[in-house]
Amino acid sequence: MKWTTKPNKTQNPPKRVTGAFRRILRNKSKEISLKRFFIIFLTRTILSLAFTCLLWAFLLAAASCSGIIIPANAVEHSLSAWLSTLDRNRAVTPEEIPEGADYAFFDADGRLLRTSFDEKTLATAAGLAADGGQGITKRSGTLIYFCFHTDTQRIVVAYRLVARFATPMLGRLFPSAELFFFLLLFLMLAADLGLTAIRYARKLNGELQKLAAAAEEIRKQNLDFNPQNTRLREFNQIMDSLDRLKTDLDRSLREQWAMEQQKKRQLAALAHDIKTPLSIVTGNAELLLESSQTEEQREYTSFILEHARQIHRHVTEMLELFRSGQLSGGSSGICRLLELLSAAAQNVESLGKKKHLSCTLTTEQLPDILPVPKDALQRILDNLIDNAVEYSPKNGTVFLHASAAEHMLRLSIRDEGEGFSKEALSLAVSEFYRADPSRSSRTHFGLGLAIAKQIAAELNGSLRLANAPEGGALVTVCIPLASLQKQKSP
Repeated sequence: MKWTTKPNKTQNPPKRVTGAFRRILRNKSKEISLKRFFIIFLTRTILSLAFTCLLWAFLLAAASCSGIIIPANAVEHSLSAWLSTLDRNRAVTPEEIPEGADYAFFDADGRLLRTSFDEKTLATAAGLAADGGQGITKRSGTLIYFCFHTDTQRIVVAYRLVARFATPMLGRLFPSAELFFFLLLFLMLAADLGLTAIRYARKLNGELQKLAAAAEEIRKQNLDFNPQNTRLREFNQIMDSLDRLKTDLDRSLREQWAMEQQKKRQLAALAHDIKTPLSIVTGNAELLLESSQTEEQREYTSFILEHARQIHRHVTEMLELFRSGQLSGGSSGICRLLELLSAAAQNVESLGKKKHLSCTLTTEQLPDILPVPKDALQRILDNLIDNAVEYSPKNGTVFLHASAAEHMLRLSIRDEGEGFSKEALSLAVSEFYRADPSRSSRTHFGLGLAIAKQIAAELNGSLRLANAPEGGALVTVCIPLASLQKQKSP
């Protein structure tokens, strides 16, 4: 179990800020609701946009006052002032036409003399001159036409009623200064709105990150932390819920940890108590071997003595597991794997005599000798065989298969029992698991598969559970041969 704080009677528990105390502290700070937060955002956005409009108006006025922009009616005023000084008894030259206005000069019969108009504008000017009226004005869009006469000329002047830049270069780039400044206003408003939105989005994200940080700490089961207050009331309500969840989870984990420690202490005491009668069994078996016996009796006595010693080793390692939480790796060296498997098959039949079980051993590409850690594999086989024998039906068969292909040693054992339930397929390798009614008994403590899996993991291998297509439970252990090479003695 992943655990960050273990209970210690000699150590004072860490001081934590409770939810109620957090609320008292929070009330002293500036806490606002989400509704008020968005009202503030909307208000400041409107004020900021208004300030941007005022700044734009100031820039426009400054450009007009400094002469950067020529007002839309500037040409009209210049033309009116020029016409008031015009002597109609003399001929007018193009050089006299005010700057910013185009022109067309016709004689008294309407023939074109000189012009600065394009073809389309010239056609309109010619029609206006043909009417023959003095002081005729005509408007076409932003273009204003004005016709006046002298004694020998008919003159049509046209100008656009738009603001323009005084600098020729700016005038070529932006023919309409008004369009330029309206585009500038749009860009300023968009930039202002974007920056304000980004600013408040960062503020909101900063408050959300506090919630995310608290949730991440709880996900990691790092429960020794104090949640940070946010500036938003609704977020603080969520933070209070996370704080309560953290407290409840902390209490639950401590209780669970205490229960597991109690289980391990009970099992350690049980394992310790087993050693005394086991020593008596071993001593009496050794005495029996020294007495006169038949060959069959001597074989049975040797079998009892061998497995009593094996149980003694397992009990000793179980005690080490409860003390350190790790299984010892066992001895290493050269092992005759076929002999080990044959002994395992005989062990199945010996343990299953009451059920009249038989064992079928098959091998595939398996050399007789491998640099195998014998004790580790022996313990794996013993646990799997014990499991298979316990759940096999009467007159059943246990199938043991071993192969060494593709740099991988595979050991599989199958019984003809009811198989694993869906729950057991994911939980049967957990310590003390006995929830599945089809694979549990009053004498089974749920450690066999867990220990086998842990030993396989220490050899960089794996243990998989499945239900065989033929029926029954199938347990497969895969161990890389490279890992077995590392188990050789130097």
